[in-house]
Amino acid sequence: MFDDLSWSVVLDDPGRSFLLHGAWVSVQLAVLAIIGSTVVGTLVALGRVSTAPALAPLRWLLSAYVEFFRNVPLLVQLVFWSFGMFSLELVRAAAAPLNLVYSNQFLAGLLGLTIYTSAYVAEALRSGIQSVPRGQLEAARAGGLGYWTAMRAVVLPQAFALAFPAIGNQYISATKNTSVVMAIGVTDVVFQAQQIESATFAAFEAYTAALVIFVVICLAESALLALVVRGMLTRIRPGARTAAPTPALES
Repeated sequence: MFDDLSWSVVLDDPGRSFLLHGAWVSVQLAVLAIIGSTVVGTLVALGRVSTAPALAPLRWLLSAYVEFFRNVPLLVQLVFWSFGMFSLELVRAAAAPLNLVYSNQFLAGLLGLTIYTSAYVAEALRSGIQSVPRGQLEAARAGGLGYWTAMRAVVLPQAFALAFPAIGNQYISATKNTSVVMAIGVTDVVFQAQQIESATFAAFEAYTAALVIFVVICLAESALLALVVRGMLTRIRPGARTAAPTPALES
């Protein structure tokens, strides 16, 4: 059985070029989704932990945002954004300037991944913020800092360090979830593997190559995130690197 395998379809061009292009698309999706979900997740988490009575409606809406997008399958969200929202002329016109670099399918995939991941990041960061002793915020306020300044300068750095192992796992999940975007026509690694399989009937070789690419990307990402965790813990808790083991990041 294995004697009949032909690895040249993935190691030589054009198969190799297809896979490298797909890997580049997947990495771009992952990096942009991680950045976007971090920004959106942080804003959502800050809104959810606010205590001002006037912001009660906002807290309810943000809670609904988190629960809704965490409970709708990613594939359903991607199909909605790609074939639903991007079918509207207004949305397509707004995205037109970005089409010089990215297709609408890519933008829909990025939007879906960002929103889906941001809901999980927001919940992890909210737990991190609530784990920071309330006295930290009160001391910063007593020192003359405003609420949002105290949150940014005092609470958030500690909250990120505490929640980063959980947030890092969401980053890795976002990277692996890029494989779903092939369903809406994004030319990622899985899409390219499918193209190779369709042209050569070398299904085992094509999908094994896609598997190896994802393993390499996710392991490298795990190692990088572990270094970030150690650095963050050491920064806010001197000696933490030797006093306690770094929380594991799952890939």
